[in-house]
Amino acid sequence: MKSEFKKLGKLALLVITLASCSPSNPPLPLPPPSACNTVGTDFQNLYAATLVSNALYDNYLTMDLVTHEYTFTVSTNKTVCTLGYQGNATLFASSIPYTMEIYNNTTSTMVYSGNIVFNSASTDYQPITPTPLVAGNSYTIRRNANNYLGNIGNTIGRICRKNAGPNQFPATNGVLTITASNFYGSGGPVPNYGIPYIDIVFQ
Repeated sequence: MKSEFKKLGKLALLVITLASCSPSNPPLPLPPPSACNTVGTDFQNLYAATLVSNALYDNYLTMDLVTHEYTFTVSTNKTVCTLGYQGNATLFASSIPYTMEIYNNTTSTMVYSGNIVFNSASTDYQPITPTPLVAGNSYTIRRNANNYLGNIGNTIGRICRKNAGPNQFPATNGVLTITASNFYGSGGPVPNYGIPYIDIVFQ
């Protein structure tokens, strides 16, 4: 009987020792950051809604000027994770990037600047360094075609333009409000001619 108690005691000691040596449960992984969804963005919906709001608006490839830009605000704090643009076929074939910028007009600060090659087949979405935006601040997003290979026609881009009368700014959808636009460089400026199709995607 004593021998059996001894055996049971040793077995219990072994189980306790093994349990104390086994690794503790690893911590649960952190949830992934919010996806950067390029479908149904505030900009896409704003652009589409503006086109159907007035028969005088059309979707057009035009404006042979180096810089296409629009000024905007967001109604809640947001982080830009991706930019969408349809590049020029000649620039794309030569792997020539656009310089993309987001400038905070309220604080006079460049919050993002990067060189990006955009495909010319359709709107191409490229991730950028996550860039926080503050609700209520005024920002300008710019597409600069600085190297247009000596042919100013390579600077044209897709625009929602109004064929007559002043453009109707502000234009709003979701958290995004576009307050103005401008086109300049090797000519211009041509303010508020239309909305350049530069999709700004939020996390």
